Amino acid sequence: MKKSLPKAIALAASLGAAASAHAVNHNPEGLGQVLLYPIYTSEAGNFTAVHVTNTTNQYKAVKVRFLEGMNSQEVLDFNLYLSPQDVWTGVVTQTADGAKLSTADTSCTVGDIGSAGQEFRSFLYDGTVGTADSVATKARARVGHIEVIEMGVIDPASTDANVVAARNAIVHNNGVPGDCGVLRNAWRSGGFWANNAALGILPPGGGLYGSVTMVNVDAGSEIAADAVALDNWSTAQQHNLPGDEAPSLNAGDPVAFFKNGTDSVFNTGIDAVSAVLMKTSLSNDYAVGAGLNAQTDFVVTFPTKRAYVNTGTTTANAPFTAPWVPASSSACEAIGINYWDREEQTAVIDEDQVSPRPPVPGLALCHETNILSIGNSNLLGGASIRNQLTINSFQTGWMRLAFTNVGNQLLPIGGGTTTPLLGLPAIGFAAINIQNGDVGGLLSNYSASYLHKAVTSRDVGPL
Repeated sequence: MKKSLPKAIALAASLGAAASAHAVNHNPEGLGQVLLYPIYTSEAGNFTAVHVTNTTNQYKAVKVRFLEGMNSQEVLDFNLYLSPQDVWTGVVTQTADGAKLSTADTSCTVGDIGSAGQEFRSFLYDGTVGTADSVATKARARVGHIEVIEMGVIDPASTDANVVAARNAIVHNNGVPGDCGVLRNAWRSGGFWANNAALGILPPGGGLYGSVTMVNVDAGSEIAADAVALDNWSTAQQHNLPGDEAPSLNAGDPVAFFKNGTDSVFNTGIDAVSAVLMKTSLSNDYAVGAGLNAQTDFVVTFPTKRAYVNTGTTTANAPFTAPWVPASSSACEAIGINYWDREEQTAVIDEDQVSPRPPVPGLALCHETNILSIGNSNLLGGASIRNQLTINSFQTGWMRLAFTNVGNQLLPIGGGTTTPLLGLPAIGFAAINIQNGDVGGLLSNYSASYLHKAVTSRDVGPL
């Protein structure tokens, strides 16, 4: 839902001093209306468990969307209906030629995932719809990231017979929902939501949190990461057809609120989401080398990038600078990497230490989900989105990844602080695994993940 400039300005004026209560913001406490999961993977021996938790007493209508890692093309989405205090879980596993989602959870989904699971689809990048990318296989969908968007709350006070039936269908009795068929029929031709998707739906209420856990049974490792939570994303209900690309992140209100107490108004909802995710640099720990038998993968995901680079032209929209090129399956953004040991010694990674080299000079991140593997690390797979970084100097320390292109600016349009935001909208973490060998007949692996620490141009200090 794209908002015009006059409407955005009018919204800003109506919000006034209370803008923070009606503006999208990153909630560091982990609860929100929108959850952004930095990665899922079914490669390198992993399967990924996905969790969505409703901490409220509300009946939630939620969009769950899986996006492949190269260009964030949708490979699966469905509507999820959560009862109060409900949790939904699913598992992404590898198939012979791609990946699929399976679930043993009873919470209602439309469409139905089924007992055999649902294969991820390649329609949006394999040439079935539009132009095929150079990497057009189903295997490309084995690694990517996830969006969970709360579309709204089913009105608890509604006495409409269809709305009452929907609530009764969702609520669990002895661990089983009343009747998920009621919800699926509601979206079929002639169904009450097919005729009026807004029937009985209030605006999103927030209170969701989520996580992913990458499990490698053969390696004896488990790496988990929390979803990034965005709160106050929308003040309007966003209920849409299952399998529809709506609502997208662009459907929210075009106002962003920052941790330093300022707010800004943007022309579109996607700009507001990008604004609260903007970073000029990311920092995190690493451990590598034979002495520790250690591996480190840096995950860097741009959850809004597709909205700016899939323009169908030779230009991208700010804050990104390079359009998606189907012939090379890339849209590259310049970066710089410095790293330190634990005693202040420093070094710089140059393009000769990166494999494969990006299709542009220098260092760059060319996809929506990116994995930077330190040394010979391969914890998370991602063959199509992986870059190997060679560290010549230190086995342990910390690394800073900076977005170096000065053209990366996101411009507010007014109604608050209008200072440009620099950098790129990024999320992610570092995954580290250390092997201690065979200890008493047992394989001893120690895995951890650490959220990236960041600097922003609007706020002072880490975000």
